[in-house]
Amino acid sequence: MRTVACVLCALSTLFVLTLTAVAPAAEAAGARVDHGERAVVRAINRARAAYGLRALHTHRRLARAADGHTRSMLRADYFAHGAFASRVRRYVRSRRVGETIAMTTRCSARRVVRMWMHSAPHRAVLLARGFRSVGIGRRVGRLGTSRACLVTADFASRR
Repeated sequence: MRTVACVLCALSTLFVLTLTAVAPAAEAAGARVDHGERAVVRAINRARAAYGLRALHTHRRLARAADGHTRSMLRADYFAHGAFASRVRRYVRSRRVGETIAMTTRCSARRVVRMWMHSAPHRAVLLARGFRSVGIGRRVGRLGTSRACLVTADFASRR
């Protein structure tokens, strides 16, 4: 009887460890591109079209990279790019990558893209001719004591 109890205890522990190991991987995968993230892509493409540039296409792996970074910023309570090039290249193989991040109180796609367009370094990334793909990570949470909407846009060119 004692061995049966030990085996059941070991199996239940193994089951719990398996569940906890799967949860972070599922979280890192990120959700599908939601309505708000698609709105950000449309707003970026409208800005690019105004300058005669090609539209960007959404890229699932770039979206996972962007979503992971947005989640990380909210979880660790910071707002910064960090080593974005090496982080993004873990998800995609690309010759050139770029990133823009935004923090605002409202999750308006137009507002976010307008903020980026009014910042020379961010505008340069948005309007870079070589980029063909984009992934968006948009989340609402708390930074410090304030409610915030964080948006990460990761860009990539062809190989």
